[in-house]
Amino acid sequence: MGIKTFRKRWFTIAISLAIVFLVSLASCTKNSAQQTSPNTTSTSTLGQIAASSKIKVAYLVFPPTITKNQTTGELGGHLVDTIKEIARLNNWTPEFIETDWSGFATGLDSRRFDVSIVPTFVTVPRALSVYFTNPLFYAGNSAITKADETRFTTLESIDQPGVTVAVTQGEAGDEYAKANFKKAKITRFSGGDQSLAFQAVVAGRANIALGDAYVTSQFAKANPQVKDLFAKAPYNLTPVSWAVRKGDTEMLNFLNSSLESLDYQGRLREWEQKAGANWLHIKKVWEFTKS
Repeated sequence: MGIKTFRKRWFTIAISLAIVFLVSLASCTKNSAQQTSPNTTSTSTLGQIAASSKIKVAYLVFPPTITKNQTTGELGGHLVDTIKEIARLNNWTPEFIETDWSGFATGLDSRRFDVSIVPTFVTVPRALSVYFTNPLFYAGNSAITKADETRFTTLESIDQPGVTVAVTQGEAGDEYAKANFKKAKITRFSGGDQSLAFQAVVAGRANIALGDAYVTSQFAKANPQVKDLFAKAPYNLTPVSWAVRKGDTEMLNFLNSSLESLDYQGRLREWEQKAGANWLHIKKVWEFTKS
């Protein structure tokens, strides 16, 4: 074999190997991009909703935000009205999935549902688990005690040896007790019904129960043997929001834009008033651009 022929053959082989290498590299790069991109239409939450025309919505019964007809199972309340309108405007069908205070974060993480409309107090520990929308309204916490109870006047006075505090597992009162009460005994009730903790006070199984200020006020009105301890000054005033899976910025941005639009149109306040709600809101002051 001549030198020229030898060089020509090896040059051809080298070119062929280079082409194979480049094709393989391009293929690997493409596959890697497809696997690692979290917001492609085929894998993103919003993309899946758009493709299926169905949005999976987590809820728990929490009047007046979310109500449920015990006979028909029909859901109502101003947060249900809100998500139904968002779904209607996009030609989506909402699928409602019941959850509880301790399960909404894991349900989002496992993609069991796309959004949680559970009216959730935004706390620092919870913010590590989910992404919260902009606040829908603001609310505080209070406590239920027997009407003749005189030991408790402040939150600090609750944390005593021999005191049993009832809370709903995963609710903001539970988080507060876990972080602040070192001496009192904490009894936790699972599920989304805060009245179970309040009933423990009525039955004498607990000395005090922590819960949402609105729910405690309604329970105290219906049960004269107890009182709403912090009725005049609810503690732990906190923003209340919806939640999406941690890292799902596309879904979060979509919901924030939708809620902002409905808020400025006056729809959110309209649905709250229809439901009989009386939440705290930051006052908006409007003015025209000055020339």
